[in-house]
Order: sequence, then structure tokens, then C-alpha cells
Amino acid sequence: MPRVLGIDQLLQKRYCLLQGLSPAFVKAHGELEDRFTACIYGHSGQGKSNYTMQLLAELLNAMPGEVALYVALEEGHGKTIQNTVVRQDMARYSGRMRIMDCCTYAELLDKLSKRKSPKIVVIDSVQYMGLTVEQYKQLKERFNKKIMLFISHASGRRPKASTAEAITYDANIKVRVEGFKALVTSRFGGTDNYVVWEDGAKKYWGKKWKNFHAR
Repeated sequence: MPRVLGIDQLLQKRYCLLQGLSPAFVKAHGELEDRFTACIYGHSGQGKSNYTMQLLAELLNAMPGEVALYVALEEGHGKTIQNTVVRQDMARYSGRMRIMDCCTYAELLDKLSKRKSPKIVVIDSVQYMGLTVEQYKQLKERFNKKIMLFISHASGRRPKASTAEAITYDANIKVRVEGFKALVTSRFGGTDNYVVWEDGAKKYWGKKWKNFHAR
């Protein structure tokens, strides 16, 4: 049932903000709550997977005892995702991060409905799962205490296909990854962009690197 709050009631509400995030991460993303949705998109080879792993590391550091589920529909349990896990030293979270190689929407609903299901969920990708806008809304409403990260292909500088576009407009955090930097738009604040891999970003952006932090 809908709940109506007066201004005084709203101002008395308290929110659970994540503690222990790195300064660079907070400057780009703002002060995050312990529940939100994000859409991360970009072309292949631009640093999207590495950014996602860095984001997961930040979240797991800030929420001791919580577990992340990575639904790797594109890469599965292949060598490429293994390389990313090694590169980002995700072995630090052994026992707290699980990687699923295939999953239908119905199977995902079933898994997330179980008691003590993962707090953080990554769907990689929106296109491979064939997610619809209505299914996205169902996930967001039904599991509104979770952090849900939706990975999307890109078409130019925009997410590819209508569902990914809709998720991007709705999500609390929108991230376009290009040339190993993450251009972040966050409802939680944040004034900087985020460096995924500095050497790669400097090489990709060249003379534009000095203006990296400009919005």
C-alpha cells in the first residue's frame, strides 16, 4: 500500500549510508545508500568490466559480511572473466562473491527470493538476458533493499536498445565507460569522473587528459 509522509516525517527519516568507500570513489559517485540501482554501459574493451569489479570491491569493503552475485551471461566462467578477477584481485572476496554463468529471468527471481540471497546483484548484460522494462521494474520494486547493477552494450554514447535506455533514465547512478574512465552521473552527488586504469586512460585521451575531471 502507498504510504504518504508529511514534510516533518520525511525530514525525520534516517538513511543507511555506506561507510569506508575510497575518497576517489565518493568524489565521483557521492555518498551512497545501502540500496540503489545503477546502469553501466560502454563499448567492448573500454574498461567496463574492470570498472564493475572495482565498484564491487568498494561495495564489499563497505558492507562486511554481504555477498555479491555476478550473473555473467556473456562471459560465463570463461578465461576473460577469470582474467578480470585476477587483474582486480577479487580473490580478496573469496566466499563473498559468486559468479553464475547462465540464468533466465525466472531463475533469477527464484534465486533472489530465497532467504539470505545476495545483497549485490550484477546482470551482465541487459541484452543477453533479454530483460524488458517491465521485468526491470519488477526487480527494482520486489528487491528494493538490494543493490542492483545492470550492464549494457552501447550504441555510440548511449545505451543500446530501449530497455537499457529506460533503465539508464530510471537508475540512481548512470555510468558511461570510455577509454578507461567512468563518466558518472549520480543522484547521490559526486563532482568528478572516475579513473578505471590511469595508464590506459592517459594513452586513450591524450591531450584531453588534463581536462579529465571536467563535467
